[in-house]
Amino acid sequence: MPSAIETTATVFVVDDDDEMRDSLATLLDVLGFAVRTFAGGSSFARFYQRDMPGCLVLDIRMPRQSGLELYEQFLRDGKRLPVIFITAHADVSTAVAAMKTGAIEFLEKPFDRELLLERVRNALQLDAEWRLRDSRFAELAERVARLSEREQETLAMIQAGESNKAMAAKLFLTERAVEMRRAAIMRKLEVRSVAELLDLTVTHRILAELRQAAEERRLPLR
Repeated sequence: MPSAIETTATVFVVDDDDEMRDSLATLLDVLGFAVRTFAGGSSFARFYQRDMPGCLVLDIRMPRQSGLELYEQFLRDGKRLPVIFITAHADVSTAVAAMKTGAIEFLEKPFDRELLLERVRNALQLDAEWRLRDSRFAELAERVARLSEREQETLAMIQAGESNKAMAAKLFLTERAVEMRRAAIMRKLEVRSVAELLDLTVTHRILAELRQAAEERRLPLR
């Protein structure tokens, strides 16, 4: 039985071969996936929006624009989907190029039905994890953005383990003023304890680093 992720996401199939495209659509539909097909990259690029969950099954060898070229453009446009490249002309250099663009799999036609099923499920799960992480990051970033420059300076000291007395000396404030600023920070970040405050800000930093690393990996390698 399809999982909740599989019933709310779409497997986008881009292949200029009518027979292969229809065959894939039929197979994925029978396996319980929502499927949408495209005969070329331009029609898919015009249709797809960032808020559409799913994965991309993409033929590498297509006229006018190859699958690799399409996916590189897709990444440059700030879009992201896990991709499974398929081809009838497998070779090492093409596989390496595919992986460099962020492919999670590279399958040669004709491929095994169970292997395709496994790869599609993995891709949909990965997409769900990406979206959950992005949502969490956006939520935390919105909270952190509420802090003033002085509050962010104070927060950095709290994260470094500075005592109220040490912070007061460095900020030229009274300890009472530091306590009030700490309370304002906790209120804006919607936390009730210093432990929760530290957990939230560390999570925000880690997610920001993961986001930056993902952006760097998604840049096409030339």
